[in-house]
Amino acid sequence: MDSYVKFASSDGLPTLGFVALILGLGKGGVPGLATVATAATVLTAPTDITGGLGFAVALMVPILTMIDIYAAWLHRVALDWPTIWLLLPTSFVGMLLGQVLDKFMTDKGARLLVGFILLGILALRTWKDAVGFFCPKWAIENQLSGESKEDKIARKESDDERDCLVEVIQCSENDQDIEQGSKKSNITTTRRTQQLASSTKIMWACIVGIIGGAATMLTNSMGPILNVYLLSVAELSPQSYIGTRAAFFCFLNLGKLPIRVMGGTLGMPMLPLAAGLGLVAVAGVFLAKPIML
Repeated sequence: MDSYVKFASSDGLPTLGFVALILGLGKGGVPGLATVATAATVLTAPTDITGGLGFAVALMVPILTMIDIYAAWLHRVALDWPTIWLLLPTSFVGMLLGQVLDKFMTDKGARLLVGFILLGILALRTWKDAVGFFCPKWAIENQLSGESKEDKIARKESDDERDCLVEVIQCSENDQDIEQGSKKSNITTTRRTQQLASSTKIMWACIVGIIGGAATMLTNSMGPILNVYLLSVAELSPQSYIGTRAAFFCFLNLGKLPIRVMGGTLGMPMLPLAAGLGLVAVAGVFLAKPIML
């Protein structure tokens, strides 16, 4: 640990300061920078120090905690607490799994893991665009891009209904009864759709929690996976996404601190350095808001 602190306080300080700044900007909502910071943390970890990657990842935990507390407070009005409570249980299970894997994984293996995780996230984010580019007809038929035939029919029907608004108003009582029955049917269908959507969210929450929890213990790389869930599955607004993400990681990082201390990768000599870098990262969060505006 002393060797790493010496390195991080001298030759590695400019790099760590830059990583902390872009990490703060990413946590503040600038797209993609949190992922870049994760990759940079792994790539810039010293290879000539035994356990260098473990120390580099552990150093980021108190920094991330400071950032997330500030970001959560900044966006406290828009937090989505149900999403947080849904993700936390399986994420802690994933953290325990990651702690077990950490005992058997080398620095080289951890670097490869981060690479595969980031490639997987890239694939998740771009596969629909790729399918739409190479197979546009199939993509439109399967509602992956463009406007499907059903959408066109629905839009046309909507236009026809608007043109016949006067006739609808003059419907008989019998027609009104039929319409009420149709509304009840639509309500039932909507409820079924909501139940299906809820089941899908729970399923993805379990997957993201276990895989992401393990990834965050190994390399602090849960962020990209969580981003996909919050934006694509939970469908949060930009402000709610930032605050919910930060509040979730507050709980997660507070749980990681004692685990890192007990694992020997985080100790008192690292705390002054972490506090200084944390202030740089918090400044990044503060700067991100006007950038996003």
